[in-house]
Amino acid sequence: MIPVFEPEILKEDISNVVKTLSRGELSGNFSSMITKFESEFANYSGCKYGIAVSSGTTALHLAIAILNLKKNSEIIISSCTNIATALACYHNKCIPIPVDSNIDTWNLDESEIEKLITTKTKAIIAVHFLGNPANMKVINKIAKKYKLVVVEDAAEAHGSTIQSRKVGSFSDIACFSFYANKTITSGEGGMLVTNNKKYERLLKLYRNVGYSKKRFIHNVAAYNFRYTAMQAAFCYSQFKRINKIIKRKIEIAETYRHYLRDLEEISFQKSPINFKNTYWMIGILNLSKKINKKIISKKLNKHGIDTRSFFLSILKQPCFKEIYKNKDLKTPRSDYLWNNGLYLPSSLNLKKNQIKYICNKIKSIY
Repeated sequence: MIPVFEPEILKEDISNVVKTLSRGELSGNFSSMITKFESEFANYSGCKYGIAVSSGTTALHLAIAILNLKKNSEIIISSCTNIATALACYHNKCIPIPVDSNIDTWNLDESEIEKLITTKTKAIIAVHFLGNPANMKVINKIAKKYKLVVVEDAAEAHGSTIQSRKVGSFSDIACFSFYANKTITSGEGGMLVTNNKKYERLLKLYRNVGYSKKRFIHNVAAYNFRYTAMQAAFCYSQFKRINKIIKRKIEIAETYRHYLRDLEEISFQKSPINFKNTYWMIGILNLSKKINKKIISKKLNKHGIDTRSFFLSILKQPCFKEIYKNKDLKTPRSDYLWNNGLYLPSSLNLKKNQIKYICNKIKSIY
């Protein structure tokens, strides 16, 4: 079976963990490796401050938690996204308001945002889906007009750029994931980046159960979302070769596009001019009315090719049924992406002949 993704683990990654352990670094509170990783990752992303946490999900949670929003405040989010984006709102007693997708970029449709803004709207979370940057210039313009906080969910977009400027640097706070299948990984883990000193202080306070200078006196009911030194050492080793990893990701995407260029029944994700997609995963959208996504996935699986579906629209998630029952919201384009979108094997060790094999099988199905 050709998996959708398997992580690349090199000897240098393991060696860096061993070196960190040999220095007695375990906890997130006592690790030079974490502070080094935080500083260099923030700089890489074009920001002043980096705050490492236990996952991309907890990064999103903290980004909302420190805003201290009133109960039932509304936060506009991308509708086609991992549920973690919405959970960050929900668990902070806010209501995620999903914006329908752009059918070409597969990101949120910026032209739909203002229609959803109410007096309860306090923030926007923009997801860079599969590594394709959302149009942050337009989003920031809207946010400024309505005095909204902007958060980038860049979990899938390490190193993606807009006019050569990296995602993560376009918002008040940005969140990255280091989950097992992400561009760089520590199994679990995440990072927040920001240029706001106040936010940096609060994020560090909230991730560390609210410890202050007067130890064991807690002025905020915070969380234990700490990162470990071992995870930092593992992920930092990969971070040192992130440009090489991204280059390979783009090569894989271009190879898929080459071998499927004449197949009219599918489309690829599109990016505006000067937007650099780093292709966390390579997705295709089924355009045929004669065959559905489930059949394509099942047939590819029989040929030893693993695939994954795009995300179900946040609006349709069963766990949010109650909060949307009285709201007049629709996400037809996100529904279309769910019904027709697949991402294909995207591992760094994927060989050209494997990609050709996958593409030939896709063609044969159509």
